[in-house]
Amino acid sequence: MTGNYISLIPNARSLEQLASTSVLFPFSDEALQFVDALSASLFLSPDSRAYPEILALAFWMRKANLVRLKQQMQQRNGDALLVPRGTVFHIAPSNVDTIFVYSWFLSLLCGNRNIIRLSSRSSAQTEILLSAIAKLLSAAEYTNIAERNLLVRYGRDDQVTTLLSSVCDVRVVWGGNATVQEIRRIPLPATSTEVAFANKYSLALISADAWLAADEPTRSKWTKGFYNDAYWFGQMACSSPRLIVWLGEATVARRAADQFWREVARLLSSSKTGFTDADYVNKLVASDALAMESTVSILQSHDNNIVRVWLDAPALHEERHCGGGLFFECAICQMKDLRPLLNRTVQTVSYAGISAEEIKDFVRSAPLAGIDRWVPMGRALDFSPVWDGFDLLRVLMREITVD
Repeated sequence: MTGNYISLIPNARSLEQLASTSVLFPFSDEALQFVDALSASLFLSPDSRAYPEILALAFWMRKANLVRLKQQMQQRNGDALLVPRGTVFHIAPSNVDTIFVYSWFLSLLCGNRNIIRLSSRSSAQTEILLSAIAKLLSAAEYTNIAERNLLVRYGRDDQVTTLLSSVCDVRVVWGGNATVQEIRRIPLPATSTEVAFANKYSLALISADAWLAADEPTRSKWTKGFYNDAYWFGQMACSSPRLIVWLGEATVARRAADQFWREVARLLSSSKTGFTDADYVNKLVASDALAMESTVSILQSHDNNIVRVWLDAPALHEERHCGGGLFFECAICQMKDLRPLLNRTVQTVSYAGISAEEIKDFVRSAPLAGIDRWVPMGRALDFSPVWDGFDLLRVLMREITVD
Protein backbone atom coordinates (compact mmCIF):
# COMPACT_ATOMS: atom_id res chain seq x y z
CA MET A 1 0.00 0.00 0.00
CA THR A 2 1.44 3.37 -1.03
CA GLY A 3 -0.27 6.73 -0.61
CA ASN A 4 -3.65 5.04 0.00
CA TYR A 5 -3.48 3.07 -3.25
CA ILE A 6 -2.47 -0.54 -3.73
CA SER A 7 0.21 -1.22 -6.32
CA LEU A 8 -0.72 -4.32 -8.32
CA ILE A 9 2.79 -5.00 -9.59
CA PRO A 10 5.40 -6.39 -7.17
CA ASN A 11 8.38 -4.08 -6.51
CA ALA A 12 6.80 -1.29 -8.53
CA ARG A 13 8.53 2.08 -8.49
CA SER A 14 7.15 4.93 -6.44
CA LEU A 15 5.12 7.68 -8.06
CA GLU A 16 8.06 10.08 -7.70
CA GLN A 17 10.47 7.63 -9.34
CA LEU A 18 8.09 6.97 -12.21
CA ALA A 19 7.52 10.68 -12.87
CA SER A 20 11.27 11.33 -13.08
CA THR A 21 12.02 8.46 -15.49
CA SER A 22 12.55 9.34 -19.15
CA VAL A 23 10.02 8.40 -21.80
CA LEU A 24 10.74 5.84 -24.54
CA PHE A 25 10.74 6.30 -28.30
CA PRO A 26 7.35 5.63 -29.95
CA PHE A 27 6.99 1.96 -30.91
CA SER A 28 10.25 1.09 -29.19
CA ASP A 29 11.56 -2.46 -29.44
CA GLU A 30 11.09 -2.86 -25.66
CA ALA A 31 7.40 -1.95 -25.86
CA LEU A 32 6.73 -4.10 -28.94
CA GLN A 33 8.42 -7.12 -27.37
CA PHE A 34 6.55 -6.72 -24.09
CA VAL A 35 3.11 -6.44 -25.70
CA ASP A 36 3.80 -9.37 -28.02
CA ALA A 37 5.08 -11.45 -25.09
CA LEU A 38 1.89 -10.81 -23.14
CA SER A 39 -0.10 -11.86 -26.21
CA ALA A 40 1.78 -15.16 -26.36
CA SER A 41 1.37 -15.70 -22.63
CA LEU A 42 -2.40 -15.24 -22.80
CA PHE A 43 -2.75 -17.56 -25.79
CA LEU A 44 -0.89 -20.28 -23.86
CA SER A 45 -2.84 -19.80 -20.62
CA PRO A 46 -5.56 -22.43 -20.03
CA ASP A 47 -7.44 -19.91 -17.89
CA SER A 48 -7.68 -17.44 -20.78
CA ARG A 49 -9.47 -19.87 -23.04
CA ALA A 50 -12.69 -19.56 -21.03
CA TYR A 51 -12.93 -15.87 -21.89
CA PRO A 52 -13.24 -14.93 -25.58
CA GLU A 53 -12.66 -11.25 -24.76
CA ILE A 54 -9.18 -12.13 -23.42
CA LEU A 55 -8.38 -14.13 -26.54
CA ALA A 56 -9.58 -11.20 -28.66
CA LEU A 57 -7.23 -8.94 -26.70
CA ALA A 58 -4.34 -11.38 -27.18
CA PHE A 59 -5.04 -11.46 -30.92
CA TRP A 60 -4.98 -7.65 -31.06
CA MET A 61 -1.61 -7.59 -29.24
CA ARG A 62 0.19 -9.80 -31.77
CA LYS A 63 3.35 -8.20 -33.15
CA ALA A 64 2.00 -8.35 -36.71
CA ASN A 65 -0.94 -6.16 -35.65
CA LEU A 66 1.32 -3.78 -33.74
CA VAL A 67 3.50 -3.30 -36.82
CA ARG A 68 0.35 -2.62 -38.84
CA LEU A 69 -0.72 0.03 -36.28
CA LYS A 70 2.68 1.68 -36.57
CA GLN A 71 2.49 1.73 -40.38
CA GLN A 72 -1.03 3.21 -40.31
CA MET A 73 0.10 5.91 -37.89
CA GLN A 74 3.05 6.80 -40.11
CA GLN A 75 0.80 6.98 -43.17
CA ARG A 76 -1.65 9.31 -41.40
CA ASN A 77 1.00 11.58 -39.92
CA GLY A 78 3.58 11.68 -42.72
CA ASP A 79 6.73 13.55 -41.73
CA ALA A 80 5.28 15.03 -38.53
CA LEU A 81 7.74 15.03 -35.61
CA LEU A 82 5.87 13.23 -32.84
CA VAL A 83 7.08 12.62 -29.29
CA PRO A 84 5.42 11.08 -26.22
CA ARG A 85 3.36 13.47 -24.10
CA GLY A 86 4.93 12.19 -20.87
CA THR A 87 2.82 10.56 -18.16
CA VAL A 88 -0.67 9.28 -18.94
CA PHE A 89 -3.14 8.55 -16.13
CA HIS A 90 -5.76 6.00 -17.22
CA ILE A 91 -8.94 5.57 -15.17
CA ALA A 92 -10.44 2.27 -16.29
CA PRO A 93 -14.16 1.38 -16.35
CA SER A 94 -15.70 -1.34 -14.21
CA ASN A 95 -17.95 -2.86 -16.90
CA VAL A 96 -15.37 -3.92 -19.55
CA ASP A 97 -12.54 -5.94 -18.03
CA THR A 98 -10.05 -5.65 -20.89
CA ILE A 99 -10.29 -1.95 -21.76
CA PHE A 100 -7.51 -0.93 -19.36
CA VAL A 101 -5.02 -2.98 -21.37
CA TYR A 102 -6.03 -1.46 -24.72
CA SER A 103 -5.84 2.06 -23.29
CA TRP A 104 -2.54 1.40 -21.52
CA PHE A 105 -0.84 -0.35 -24.42
CA LEU A 106 -1.68 2.32 -26.98
CA SER A 107 -0.06 4.85 -24.65
CA LEU A 108 2.85 2.51 -23.97
CA LEU A 109 3.43 2.11 -27.71
CA CYS A 110 3.49 5.91 -27.98
CA GLY A 111 6.42 5.86 -25.52
CA ASN A 112 4.62 7.34 -22.50
CA ARG A 113 4.95 6.57 -18.82
CA ASN A 114 1.63 5.26 -17.49
CA ILE A 115 -0.45 5.11 -14.33
CA ILE A 116 -3.43 2.79 -14.65
CA ARG A 117 -6.16 2.92 -12.03
CA LEU A 118 -8.28 -0.25 -12.05
CA SER A 119 -11.75 -0.51 -10.63
CA SER A 120 -11.96 -1.77 -7.05
CA ARG A 121 -14.43 -4.34 -8.41
CA SER A 122 -12.33 -7.30 -9.48
CA SER A 123 -13.23 -10.11 -11.89
CA ALA A 124 -11.75 -13.39 -13.05
CA GLN A 125 -10.73 -11.79 -16.34
CA THR A 126 -8.93 -8.91 -14.63
CA GLU A 127 -7.06 -11.25 -12.31
CA ILE A 128 -5.91 -13.43 -15.22
CA LEU A 129 -4.57 -10.35 -16.98
CA LEU A 130 -2.88 -8.95 -13.87
CA SER A 131 -1.20 -12.28 -13.11
CA ALA A 132 0.27 -12.49 -16.62
CA ILE A 133 1.33 -8.83 -16.59
CA ALA A 134 2.99 -9.08 -13.17
CA LYS A 135 4.92 -12.17 -14.20
CA LEU A 136 6.31 -10.49 -17.32
CA LEU A 137 7.18 -7.24 -15.55
CA SER A 138 9.24 -9.17 -13.00
CA ALA A 139 11.52 -10.46 -15.77
CA ALA A 140 14.86 -8.69 -16.22
CA GLU A 141 14.33 -8.10 -19.95
CA TYR A 142 11.31 -5.90 -19.21
CA THR A 143 12.91 -3.65 -16.59
CA ASN A 144 12.54 -0.61 -18.85
CA ILE A 145 8.79 -1.26 -19.07
CA ALA A 146 8.34 -2.02 -15.37
CA GLU A 147 9.96 1.21 -14.22
CA ARG A 148 7.74 3.34 -16.45
CA ASN A 149 4.34 1.85 -15.58
CA LEU A 150 2.29 1.75 -12.41
CA LEU A 151 -0.93 -0.27 -12.00
CA VAL A 152 -2.96 0.66 -8.93
CA ARG A 153 -6.28 -0.03 -7.29
CA TYR A 154 -8.14 2.09 -4.77
CA GLY A 155 -11.70 2.98 -3.84
CA ARG A 156 -13.38 6.32 -4.36
CA ASP A 157 -10.78 8.70 -3.00
CA ASP A 158 -10.45 12.18 -4.44
CA GLN A 159 -7.18 12.75 -2.60
CA VAL A 160 -5.49 9.83 -4.36
CA THR A 161 -6.97 10.81 -7.73
CA THR A 162 -5.73 14.37 -7.15
CA LEU A 163 -2.24 13.07 -6.32
CA LEU A 164 -2.05 10.89 -9.44
CA SER A 165 -3.54 13.63 -11.61
CA SER A 166 -0.92 16.10 -10.38
CA VAL A 167 1.89 14.27 -12.21
CA CYS A 168 0.12 13.45 -15.46
CA ASP A 169 0.31 15.10 -18.86
CA VAL A 170 -2.83 13.36 -20.13
CA ARG A 171 -5.75 11.96 -18.15
CA VAL A 172 -7.84 9.32 -19.92
CA VAL A 173 -11.18 8.65 -18.25
CA TRP A 174 -13.34 5.64 -19.13
CA GLY A 175 -16.73 5.45 -17.43
CA GLY A 176 -20.27 6.68 -17.23
CA ASN A 177 -21.29 10.32 -17.35
CA ALA A 178 -21.30 10.57 -13.56
CA THR A 179 -17.73 9.24 -13.36
CA VAL A 180 -16.49 11.65 -16.01
CA GLN A 181 -18.14 14.62 -14.32
CA GLU A 182 -16.76 13.58 -10.93
CA ILE A 183 -13.20 13.22 -12.25
CA ARG A 184 -13.38 16.51 -14.16
CA ARG A 185 -13.80 18.37 -10.87
CA ILE A 186 -10.30 17.25 -9.92
CA PRO A 187 -7.70 19.68 -11.30
CA LEU A 188 -4.93 18.90 -13.75
CA PRO A 189 -1.62 20.69 -14.24
CA ALA A 190 -2.09 23.73 -16.47
CA THR A 191 -0.15 22.09 -19.34
CA SER A 192 -2.04 18.81 -19.17
CA THR A 193 -5.03 17.65 -21.21
CA GLU A 194 -7.86 15.14 -20.80
CA VAL A 195 -9.73 12.67 -22.98
CA ALA A 196 -13.01 11.30 -21.62
CA PHE A 197 -15.08 8.36 -22.85
CA ALA A 198 -18.51 8.73 -21.23
CA ASN A 199 -21.83 6.92 -21.76
CA LYS A 200 -22.44 5.97 -25.37
CA TYR A 201 -25.29 4.17 -27.13
CA SER A 202 -24.90 1.77 -30.03
CA LEU A 203 -27.23 0.05 -32.46
CA ALA A 204 -27.39 -2.60 -35.16
CA LEU A 205 -28.69 -1.89 -38.67
CA ILE A 206 -29.87 -4.92 -40.65
CA SER A 207 -31.35 -5.02 -44.14
CA ALA A 208 -34.60 -7.00 -43.87
CA ASP A 209 -34.52 -7.97 -47.56
CA ALA A 210 -30.90 -9.09 -47.27
CA TRP A 211 -31.67 -11.27 -44.24
CA LEU A 212 -34.62 -12.97 -45.96
CA ALA A 213 -32.55 -13.60 -49.09
CA ALA A 214 -29.42 -14.79 -47.26
CA ASP A 215 -28.26 -18.38 -47.35
CA GLU A 216 -27.73 -20.42 -44.19
CA PRO A 217 -23.96 -19.79 -43.82
CA THR A 218 -24.51 -16.03 -44.12
CA ARG A 219 -27.33 -16.06 -41.57
CA SER A 220 -25.19 -18.13 -39.21
CA LYS A 221 -22.29 -15.69 -39.59
CA TRP A 222 -24.50 -12.69 -38.84
CA THR A 223 -26.17 -14.41 -35.89
CA LYS A 224 -22.88 -15.43 -34.29
CA GLY A 225 -21.51 -11.97 -34.90
CA PHE A 226 -24.54 -10.39 -33.24
CA TYR A 227 -24.18 -12.71 -30.25
CA ASN A 228 -20.56 -11.61 -29.78
CA ASP A 229 -21.49 -7.94 -30.14
CA ALA A 230 -24.44 -8.05 -27.76
CA TYR A 231 -23.76 -10.71 -25.14
CA TRP A 232 -20.10 -10.22 -24.27
CA PHE A 233 -19.91 -7.93 -21.22
CA GLY A 234 -23.64 -8.39 -20.61
CA GLN A 235 -24.55 -5.89 -23.38
CA MET A 236 -23.06 -3.12 -21.21
CA ALA A 237 -20.10 -2.17 -23.38
CA CYS A 238 -20.60 1.20 -25.03
CA SER A 239 -20.40 -0.44 -28.46
CA SER A 240 -22.88 -3.25 -27.67
CA PRO A 241 -26.07 -2.91 -29.78
CA ARG A 242 -29.16 -1.94 -27.78
CA LEU A 243 -31.44 -0.78 -30.59
CA ILE A 244 -31.97 -3.03 -33.63
CA VAL A 245 -33.01 -1.07 -36.70
CA TRP A 246 -34.48 -3.05 -39.58
CA LEU A 247 -34.04 -1.38 -42.96
CA GLY A 248 -37.07 -2.19 -45.09
CA GLU A 249 -40.85 -2.06 -45.35
CA ALA A 250 -42.55 -2.68 -41.97
CA THR A 251 -44.19 -6.06 -42.66
CA VAL A 252 -41.04 -7.37 -44.31
CA ALA A 253 -38.99 -6.13 -41.36
CA ARG A 254 -41.21 -7.91 -38.83
CA ARG A 255 -40.93 -11.17 -40.78
CA ALA A 256 -37.13 -10.87 -40.97
CA ALA A 257 -36.94 -9.96 -37.28
CA ASP A 258 -38.93 -13.01 -36.20
CA GLN A 259 -36.62 -15.30 -38.19
CA PHE A 260 -33.52 -13.55 -36.90
CA TRP A 261 -34.49 -13.88 -33.24
CA ARG A 262 -35.30 -17.57 -33.66
CA GLU A 263 -31.72 -18.04 -34.85
CA VAL A 264 -30.35 -15.98 -31.94
CA ALA A 265 -32.43 -17.98 -29.43
CA ARG A 266 -31.12 -21.23 -30.91
CA LEU A 267 -27.56 -20.02 -30.45
CA LEU A 268 -28.24 -18.82 -26.91
CA SER A 269 -29.59 -22.23 -25.95
CA SER A 270 -26.06 -23.64 -26.22
CA SER A 271 -24.20 -20.57 -24.96
CA LYS A 272 -23.58 -18.87 -21.64
CA THR A 273 -24.81 -15.34 -20.99
CA GLY A 274 -23.58 -14.81 -17.43
CA PHE A 275 -26.79 -12.95 -16.55
CA THR A 276 -27.85 -12.73 -12.92
CA ASP A 277 -31.33 -12.74 -11.41
CA ALA A 278 -31.04 -8.96 -11.11
CA ASP A 279 -30.50 -8.67 -14.88
CA TYR A 280 -33.73 -10.53 -15.58
CA VAL A 281 -35.68 -8.39 -13.11
CA ASN A 282 -34.17 -5.16 -14.46
CA LYS A 283 -35.23 -6.04 -18.00
CA LEU A 284 -38.81 -6.70 -16.89
CA VAL A 285 -38.98 -3.42 -15.00
CA ALA A 286 -37.42 -1.45 -17.88
CA SER A 287 -39.69 -2.88 -20.57
CA ASP A 288 -42.84 -2.43 -18.44
CA ALA A 289 -41.89 1.16 -17.60
CA LEU A 290 -41.32 1.96 -21.26
CA ALA A 291 -44.67 0.39 -22.18
CA MET A 292 -46.42 2.71 -19.72
CA GLU A 293 -44.90 5.88 -21.14
CA SER A 294 -44.54 5.20 -24.88
CA THR A 295 -46.25 3.41 -27.74
CA VAL A 296 -44.41 0.09 -27.82
CA SER A 297 -45.11 -3.62 -28.12
CA ILE A 298 -43.40 -6.16 -25.88
CA LEU A 299 -42.92 -9.18 -28.14
CA GLN A 300 -42.94 -12.76 -27.00
CA SER A 301 -39.45 -14.24 -26.68
CA HIS A 302 -38.27 -17.81 -26.42
CA ASP A 303 -36.83 -17.17 -22.96
CA ASN A 304 -35.75 -14.30 -20.75
CA ASN A 305 -32.28 -14.08 -22.29
CA ILE A 306 -33.98 -12.01 -25.02
CA VAL A 307 -36.50 -9.28 -24.26
CA ARG A 308 -37.79 -7.53 -27.39
CA VAL A 309 -39.56 -4.18 -27.32
CA TRP A 310 -40.89 -3.05 -30.71
CA LEU A 311 -41.08 0.71 -31.15
CA ASP A 312 -43.69 2.21 -33.45
CA ALA A 313 -41.39 5.20 -33.94
CA PRO A 314 -37.57 5.00 -33.96
CA ALA A 315 -36.11 6.21 -30.66
CA LEU A 316 -33.09 5.51 -28.45
CA HIS A 317 -34.76 5.53 -25.01
CA GLU A 318 -31.28 5.66 -23.48
CA GLU A 319 -32.53 6.23 -19.96
CA ARG A 320 -34.60 3.03 -20.01
CA HIS A 321 -31.94 0.64 -21.23
CA CYS A 322 -30.35 -1.68 -18.64
CA GLY A 323 -28.49 -4.18 -20.87
CA GLY A 324 -28.67 -7.87 -20.06
CA GLY A 325 -30.35 -8.89 -23.33
CA LEU A 326 -32.93 -6.08 -23.63
CA PHE A 327 -33.41 -5.05 -27.26
CA PHE A 328 -35.43 -2.19 -28.66
CA GLU A 329 -36.45 -2.66 -32.30
CA CYS A 330 -37.90 -0.55 -35.08
CA ALA A 331 -38.14 -0.42 -38.84
CA ILE A 332 -37.11 2.39 -41.21
CA CYS A 333 -37.70 2.59 -44.96
CA GLN A 334 -34.54 4.49 -45.91
CA MET A 335 -31.11 5.16 -44.42
CA LYS A 336 -31.93 8.86 -44.09
CA ASP A 337 -34.60 7.93 -41.52
CA LEU A 338 -31.72 7.24 -39.10
CA ARG A 339 -30.80 10.91 -38.89
CA PRO A 340 -33.44 12.00 -36.32
CA LEU A 341 -32.04 9.35 -33.93
CA LEU A 342 -28.52 10.66 -34.01
CA ASN A 343 -26.79 12.73 -31.38
CA ARG A 344 -23.33 12.74 -29.81
CA THR A 345 -24.20 9.84 -27.53
CA VAL A 346 -24.49 7.43 -30.49
CA GLN A 347 -21.22 5.60 -30.97
CA THR A 348 -21.27 2.40 -33.07
CA VAL A 349 -23.51 1.03 -35.79
CA SER A 350 -22.91 -2.65 -36.56
CA TYR A 351 -24.43 -3.47 -39.93
CA ALA A 352 -25.46 -6.50 -41.98
CA GLY A 353 -26.73 -6.75 -45.54
CA ILE A 354 -25.60 -3.23 -46.41
CA SER A 355 -22.43 -2.37 -48.31
CA ALA A 356 -19.66 -0.14 -47.04
CA GLU A 357 -20.08 2.04 -50.13
CA GLU A 358 -23.76 2.62 -49.33
CA ILE A 359 -22.75 3.71 -45.85
CA LYS A 360 -20.02 6.04 -47.12
CA ASP A 361 -22.51 7.64 -49.51
CA PHE A 362 -24.91 8.15 -46.60
CA VAL A 363 -22.20 9.72 -44.43
CA ARG A 364 -21.05 12.00 -47.26
CA SER A 365 -24.58 13.14 -48.09
CA ALA A 366 -24.77 15.41 -45.04
CA PRO A 367 -22.78 15.80 -41.79
CA LEU A 368 -23.86 13.32 -39.09
CA ALA A 369 -24.74 14.63 -35.65
CA GLY A 370 -23.78 11.27 -34.15
CA ILE A 371 -22.12 7.92 -34.93
CA ASP A 372 -18.38 7.52 -34.51
CA ARG A 373 -17.92 4.17 -36.21
CA TRP A 374 -19.60 1.72 -38.59
CA VAL A 375 -18.47 -1.92 -38.42
CA PRO A 376 -19.71 -5.18 -39.94
CA MET A 377 -21.84 -7.19 -37.52
CA GLY A 378 -19.56 -9.20 -35.24
CA ARG A 379 -16.94 -6.48 -34.91
CA ALA A 380 -18.70 -4.00 -32.61
CA LEU A 381 -16.37 -4.84 -29.72
CA ASP A 382 -13.16 -4.81 -31.80
CA PHE A 383 -10.92 -2.15 -30.33
CA SER A 384 -9.38 0.43 -32.64
CA PRO A 385 -6.87 3.24 -32.02
CA VAL A 386 -9.58 5.56 -33.35
CA TRP A 387 -12.25 5.46 -30.66
CA ASP A 388 -15.24 7.78 -30.19
CA GLY A 389 -13.78 9.89 -32.97
CA PHE A 390 -10.38 10.34 -31.24
CA ASP A 391 -7.20 9.05 -32.89
CA LEU A 392 -5.58 7.91 -29.64
CA LEU A 393 -2.16 7.28 -31.16
CA ARG A 394 -2.20 10.94 -32.15
CA VAL A 395 -3.81 12.29 -28.97
CA LEU A 396 -1.24 10.53 -26.79
CA MET A 397 1.68 12.12 -28.64
CA ARG A 398 2.77 15.72 -29.06
CA GLU A 399 3.85 17.28 -32.35
CA ILE A 400 6.96 19.44 -32.61
CA THR A 401 7.09 21.79 -35.58
CA VAL A 402 10.27 23.01 -37.24
CA ASP A 403 10.04 26.01 -39.64
